[in-house]
Order: sequence, then C-alpha cells, then structure tokens
Amino acid sequence: MANPSPAATPLDQSRLILDKKGRFMYLGDAANPSFLQSIRRLVRETQGPGPFVDDPLRPAMVEASPEGAPAWLDAGAEQKSPPALTEDEARHFARQFCLCTNGILDLYDKSVLLDQVPQAVAHDAVALPLAKPVVHLVLAIGAQSSPKDLGEVAESCFNYGRYLSAKYLMDDPSTLAVEAYILIAMYLLASSRRNAAFMHLGFAVRAAYALGLHLKAVSMRFTAEEFKHRERIWKSLRSMDILSSALLGRPPSTKETRNTTSPEDYSACSDLLSIMEDVLTNVYEQRQISAMTLNRVASRQREWAAVFTRGLAADNIEPGDRIERGNVPNMGLTHVKIVFHWTVMLLTRPFLSERVTSHARQAASGIPGTSPSWTPAESSRVLAHACVNSAIRTLALLEPLIEAWDTPTRLPFGVSCVVHSALVIGLAHFGDMHQIFPLDKFMYTARRLLQRFSSDAIAFRNCTIIQLLHEACQAYSEKRHAASMDVEGQLISSLFGQLHYTPPGNEHTLNAPPQPYQPTDSAGSAADSISLIDKAFGSDDAADATWDSVSPAGGDAGTKTTSNTLRSVQPLSPSSTPATMPKHDDDTSAAVVLESPSVFDSSHILGDSDIVNLESQDDLVSLYALIDTSGGYLGLE
Repeated sequence: MANPSPAATPLDQSRLILDKKGRFMYLGDAANPSFLQSIRRLVRETQGPGPFVDDPLRPAMVEASPEGAPAWLDAGAEQKSPPALTEDEARHFARQFCLCTNGILDLYDKSVLLDQVPQAVAHDAVALPLAKPVVHLVLAIGAQSSPKDLGEVAESCFNYGRYLSAKYLMDDPSTLAVEAYILIAMYLLASSRRNAAFMHLGFAVRAAYALGLHLKAVSMRFTAEEFKHRERIWKSLRSMDILSSALLGRPPSTKETRNTTSPEDYSACSDLLSIMEDVLTNVYEQRQISAMTLNRVASRQREWAAVFTRGLAADNIEPGDRIERGNVPNMGLTHVKIVFHWTVMLLTRPFLSERVTSHARQAASGIPGTSPSWTPAESSRVLAHACVNSAIRTLALLEPLIEAWDTPTRLPFGVSCVVHSALVIGLAHFGDMHQIFPLDKFMYTARRLLQRFSSDAIAFRNCTIIQLLHEACQAYSEKRHAASMDVEGQLISSLFGQLHYTPPGNEHTLNAPPQPYQPTDSAGSAADSISLIDKAFGSDDAADATWDSVSPAGGDAGTKTTSNTLRSVQPLSPSSTPATMPKHDDDTSAAVVLESPSVFDSSHILGDSDIVNLESQDDLVSLYALIDTSGGYLGLE
C-alpha cells in the first residue's frame, strides 16, 4: 500500500493552515491558531462535538489580502499624486502614528514627526531625516489607526509610499530602505495581512545586515548622531521581528549581539525583546522546556521587572499611565507591560496545558482520584497559575481602551495579546480554575475588547471564536454544577426523601463528581498564588493596582484561613494517577513534577536540568510514569 501523501496530515496536527487562496502556510506552536487547535482537541476529547470544536472555518487563516494585482503596481502610478491633506490632518495622522507605535517602534522623535510631516504635506518637499516614502507611510499608519473610518485615505497614502519605496529603495541597502520596509510591515500587520508583512520585514532584515546595523561596534564608527539613528533602527527592527515571530510562531530572523542588561543606555524594550527571543528559540523552536531554561528566563524576568522603569526614557516612553493631559492612555507603557505578560504566558503555557489536560481527562473519564484535584508539586501549580494571572493582567491593562474612543483602532500586537489571553483563560475553565480566578468576568472583557477593534479582520474573526469558546466553557460549568447537584441531591433524598424532580441538565452530567480545586477560601488561595507568582516572575505596580480591583472578594478572614494552605500540598504518586496520555504530534503532555520544599524558592523554580525528548516515544505515556527519568521536561501542546 502506498504511503499517504504528506498533504493528508490533519491541519491541526501539522501546524499547516490554509491562506485566503488555499495555499498551506506554516504557523508554529507559539501562534494563537496553534494554541487554539490544541484547545479544540482537548474540548473535543473531553466534552464532545459542538460549535466551538466543529467551526467550519477552523482550517483557514484570516488574511485581508486584496484581490488582483496590488494597487501600487497599477500603470501610471508614477503620475498619481498622493491624497490632498491639510496640515492639521497631517499633524493628526503623525500624532496617531506616535500613539499606536509607541513602545513598538522608535524610529523618530515625536517632535520631528509633528514638525516635518505637516510641512512635507504643505510644501510637497521634505528634509532629512525624513524622506518622501517615509512621510507617506507614516501618514498611512496614522490614518489607518484613526478613530474615524479613513481606510481609503490610509490605503492611498500607503500605496504611494510603497510605490516610492519599491522604485527607489529596493536595489541598494540603505538605512532609509530599512525604515521604509519596517513601516510597510507595520501597516500590513495592522491590515490583517500577516504573511505579506512577514515577507516585507525579511527585506528590512537583510538590508540591515548588509549595513552592519546588527553590530554596535560597526555603528560606533559613525558620528554620534548617525550612531544613535542606526541604533534606533536596529531596535525597531528587532521589535517587529521578535513580536511578529511570537505572533506567527515562526523563527526570528534577527539575533541580538548586544548586552541588553548593561546599565549604559539601558533600554527596557531591547532587554524585554531579548527575553522573548530566549523563550521563542529555546522553548518553542525546541518544542520542549527544561528546568535550566525555565529558571534562567524567570530570573531574567524578575530582574527586568525590578529595573524596567529606568529604561523607559531611552525608549521615548513616558512613565505615567496617561499622556496628553490625562486624556489618552499611555500606549507605549501599555505595550511594554503586555509584552512582558506575553513572555510569561508563553513560558508557562505548557505547564497550564499539561495540568488542565490531566484534570479534564480524569474528570471526563469518571475515575475518581485519591486526593483533591491539582495537588502535584507546588512549583508546577504556581507556573500554571502564573499563566492565567498574566492573561488576566493583560486584559486588565487593555480594558480602559474599551471606552477610550480617541485611542487607535488598529493595534495588531495588542489584539494578539487579547486573543492569547482569552485562550489561556478559556483553557483554565476546563481545569476548574474559576474557583481561584475571575475567569468568566475576563472572558467578557476579552470579547468586548475584540468588538472594540472589530475594524481589524483578525479581531473580528477572533471575536466569534472567543464567543464560541466562552459558550463551551459555560456549558462545561453547567455540566459540572449539574453533577454536583446530583451528588448532593442523592445525599439529601436519602435523609428526607425526594419528590420526582430532575435538575436541569442532569441528563448530561459527568460520570464523576467534581473535585474542588482547594478546600479553602478562594480569595486566600488566589492571594497566596499571586504572591508566589510575583516572586517568581516579578511584577509592575500599575498592574498590581489593577489586579487588586478585580480579585475575588474574600477579605482578611479568608487570607488568614489559608495562610498555610500551600505548605500542606502533597504531590501525587504515580499510582494515584490512573489516566494515561495518548501521544500526539503536537500534544506531548508528559511532564516532570518535582516535589518542592515547604517554602517556595522563586530563584530556582525547578531543580533538575535533564531533558527527555518524548517525541521519540511511540506508546502511550502515563502522566507521572516518567517522573524519575524526565528530569525537568515539559512538552508543548
């Protein structure tokens, strides 16, 4: 019998996804669609079919690519003039550009843009450091993110700027070419054209390497002004490259050669991007996480969280939560904070997936456990909690944008973080973590945020996906509650008798009674978890203040009741976990769970650096059968 064609491999297993024209595109494990497919697989296995699992559009990648040839290639484009804009409109678009790219791009000073862009529009001429292609691309991004619907103006400016870039900047590497193609990639990302942005960003990367921008020693040979300009271009290119790699799950194209932790000209953005690069290359490219990697990255995150405010000035980011007399959220600081939480989620997501998968499969199998749910090693539990905690903090940071209608309407990386956070919270529902975190509240927050950015095709599509996931989570909770009512009803009827009454949904109850997450007050447990998470990964004061306003109510009494809860947690033994894990191509669920000391040591999260590659295992793998040999390995979803 002939071997099956590679194309016959299921899309959710191979990480291939169909683009708008029916071609297969690769998205890695870090990408939201890959994470979504893992959640769908778990829900299908434990809950059965449903609208979320059987979404007919699940193999498709959202791309807003135009039909036919690009408009900027039309015959006679050279004779076409850019759209007529007033100086006030140009100044508004320049301000919008600064607002939506602050914390992501740092190519130009705001004062330079607000001065030169309107002059360029008024006199049809520009002076260095700006040039015509750059001016029109800046106007395009500003118009694109404007609260008003200015799509035609944005597209017209973009087509003209892209045409000038292709005509004059394609052949020879130059700093202007790198700038222009960074801006082109930014516009395309915000236009829901991720593959096109990825390709244009590659051009900018190659031009940068040709100029030696990746080496600080090379840039130091230039004048002080040119040195600063080259360093800003490299930092902006790194930002686009690393964040796009996280968004699409594809390997980064750049590699940092600088010491980003050096106190000299310390940049909070550059240091944070270096941490994310570490996660992408040493966790998601390897499709495994070792204790050594986990401890190293967590240590770097703690150090970054302690000093990042010192590096905001170097990134031209204001330190306050709001700018422009308190009317507009500080998007630069918001971008930096959500990227920090993004790195925490990416690092800890495998631990959350492993624990939720184990819990959901055991609950669905009807095999009762010998101890309360979620009791294996404390360190693994805190890592899973850290993932959910960062998802909630991300949504809390972005929640003010729901009512702030003067903020940008196109924030591609912000939308990606919202979707990723919603997927994390949705997955946590199936681990019965609603007793620790306000999951349902923040699922609604994520949906409202995606509705706020619904002019973005990706946000619009993901709004539907998150709604279906939320409905699946609510159906799961109803089943669990019905099962609990059934158990309690039997006890009550044995004492008092029972009339003929069937609780709603009883016919769909799970086979086994639910097991509580912790037999303690939820507020106290959450407080203990948040304390350990902050020790492990660091915290920012603004996010802490936001979290305090949404934590479950419990009061001091709850905290006192559970002050020693974490010390009493005991790890499961291999014999107490009868469920086995079938191996999937991209769902290696086996992980080491190490017994932790009575006091959680945040400086050394897991204590063993050995790695076992479970992808070579062909048989069924028991969840804890490898506890003595895996030594710090946890497979990705």
